[in-house]
Amino acid sequence: MRFYLIIAFIPLFLTSSFAQSAGRREKSALYSASSEWQKVTLKPTARLQTNQPVNAPVSPATAAPAERTETGTVSTPLVPARPSTLANSTADYRPAFAGDFATNRNGWKAGTKGDYYYQIGLGRYSIRKRNTNTQQIAFSAVELPRDINLNNADFFTIKVDVLADSGRIPTGGVLFGVVDSLNYNAFTLNEKGEVAVVRVSNGKTVSDYMPADFFSPGVSVEKNRNRLSIQRKGEELHFYVNAQEIRSSPYPFKLLAGNGIGLTSSGYWTSFQKLTVTLGP
Repeated sequence: MRFYLIIAFIPLFLTSSFAQSAGRREKSALYSASSEWQKVTLKPTARLQTNQPVNAPVSPATAAPAERTETGTVSTPLVPARPSTLANSTADYRPAFAGDFATNRNGWKAGTKGDYYYQIGLGRYSIRKRNTNTQQIAFSAVELPRDINLNNADFFTIKVDVLADSGRIPTGGVLFGVVDSLNYNAFTLNEKGEVAVVRVSNGKTVSDYMPADFFSPGVSVEKNRNRLSIQRKGEELHFYVNAQEIRSSPYPFKLLAGNGIGLTSSGYWTSFQKLTVTLGP
């Protein structure tokens, strides 16, 4: 009797063992799926939801690492779109020239020249008169870079801070459209707080459309420091002292003789900071 029971139990035991072995293999297969660039985990009780086969090739240049969510499904983070190279290179690009005066990399006049001493450094360009009785006017100019052409630009802005000894109105200003010391335009202050808008041709002041003489600007002029600004807006030139437009402004824009930028002074000591030339509105 015992022999017959053993013979009957053997088939049942073999059937159970085979089923358990098959179950283990199936479970192992369901949980193992991976690739070189991303890890994919399959949920054993749910059907994988995806738009492409699991074994489809993935480009290493574009694939982003996949993340496993709480539900076990595959989540691939979005890859940010590349910004437009053309938009970045044109829309925000505004050619500019900066006279930071930390060094003399732009080649300004330096040392003793005539009746003035020119010194650059520490963010300032200082001009000191050596001969109090001189009739000379200090003059220093450099050529603007080729990509900044004031005649071709519909919009440009020139700015400079002019400083003087404590309690004094700065005497001096900015030069533009410079060819040399005999051909240029200027916007300057004097010790009375008056301004002059000047065009000089062949060493002579020309008053065809700029007044040339000093006059009251009709805006506040400060002691110690003032900011002079010139803006071209289409066919007009606008002139400002401390962001306030002077009463005679604007003037019609006429072709400039050159493309240089410079500084001038006739005071005992005048210093300049933050000179910039920028194209664009």
